[in-house]
Amino acid sequence: MNPLAQNLNDQLVDARPEILSMLSSLGQAMYYPKGILSQSAEAKSTKYNATIGMATYKDKKMYADALYGVYNHLSPDEVFPYAPPQGIEGLRDLWQQKMLKENPDLSKESISRPIVTNALTHGLSLVADLFIENGDTLLLPSHNWGNYKLIFNTRHSANIETYSIFDHEGHYTTNSLVSTLKNYNQDKVTLILNYPNNPTGYTPTSEEVATIVSAIEELANKGTKVITVVDDAYYGLFYEDVYKQSIFTAINNLNNSNILPIRLDGATKEFFAWGLRVGFITFGINNETAKDVLEAKVKGLIRSNISSGPMPSQSAVKYVLENHEQFDKEIQHNIDTLHERYKVTKDVVYDDKYKDHWQAYDFNSGYFMAIKVNGVNPEELREHLINKYSIGVIALNDTDIRIAFSCVEKDDIPHVFDSIAQAIDDLK
Repeated sequence: MNPLAQNLNDQLVDARPEILSMLSSLGQAMYYPKGILSQSAEAKSTKYNATIGMATYKDKKMYADALYGVYNHLSPDEVFPYAPPQGIEGLRDLWQQKMLKENPDLSKESISRPIVTNALTHGLSLVADLFIENGDTLLLPSHNWGNYKLIFNTRHSANIETYSIFDHEGHYTTNSLVSTLKNYNQDKVTLILNYPNNPTGYTPTSEEVATIVSAIEELANKGTKVITVVDDAYYGLFYEDVYKQSIFTAINNLNNSNILPIRLDGATKEFFAWGLRVGFITFGINNETAKDVLEAKVKGLIRSNISSGPMPSQSAVKYVLENHEQFDKEIQHNIDTLHERYKVTKDVVYDDKYKDHWQAYDFNSGYFMAIKVNGVNPEELREHLINKYSIGVIALNDTDIRIAFSCVEKDDIPHVFDSIAQAIDDLK
């Protein structure tokens, strides 16, 4: 049991032991992780808060005015009724059209209609509910989003195995994943692919995607059932020459009956609309009966959990998809702003004057980048940065920190990294 969960249970022993005895095994195993959310809360008052998975300007959050003003355009019937468990039908079709436009190698016949989820975390939970049995194996990169563990391991008792996506010099590599898949010998595996990667901000090139897909196909051809979950939370935020279609598309085109590709995406990051909580789950299958069965099961899970997602935010996303000309321009402006911040971050973080302070991991997309800090403890560094420099970062593990350049102004980025270097010197 996680020590944080054990600590909570121990507190109940002293306070209300009878409640502890009432908890289910999941209830006893549940805890609130000391991860990104708690670290972000501690950094809330800092001047440079580079912790959160949002994008900001100096005095406000990034958003699109076209989306902000939507609610004046919606009728009462688009705001107040319950939405269907599977989501507004028109929104599902519009999102599928968007997906097909952005992924020209994808065919409508080879995918299910997207089902609306309460953003991507809900989609991941639905996947776990549908496919994860106690003891099943989940393969993750060693640099991964901490909530995967809570969803798949704590809630569903999956066995998590990790592989490295970076070599000892911080360069992206497919070698460990390929080796892991080549040596895998169980009947079933669930694989989560998250690109642009949170926390490192890396998206593979076309050649790297081809290598990954080939390794998945080789495993499936040996008889292993491969549930391939593509977490596309940061899809579209590409700043270099990378594979710009979803890796879901490449996997789906294998058309291998032992592989089930599942795509999770949504308006959260793509539309700079984090609090609207509109996401989608799409299955890569070309059999109409199988599509209907999986939709029915997902609808049942949604009905038995949250009943349905929020109608107003679904209607808002539907509206801007239908009236997208000005909205597209505003979204592109935000992406261009992040691209400029990315370029400054890239120039600064690889400056020779910092080579004794950290080693950067390859990054080319998304909101974040990560560095391996030299000679100091990341958690101590994080706290020191808050207390002395009013800077918030995320301590990822025993060696790394994550910096969200998405919420630091371009002109402030050099100061932030210079302060991180000074803080490392302080602690040394």
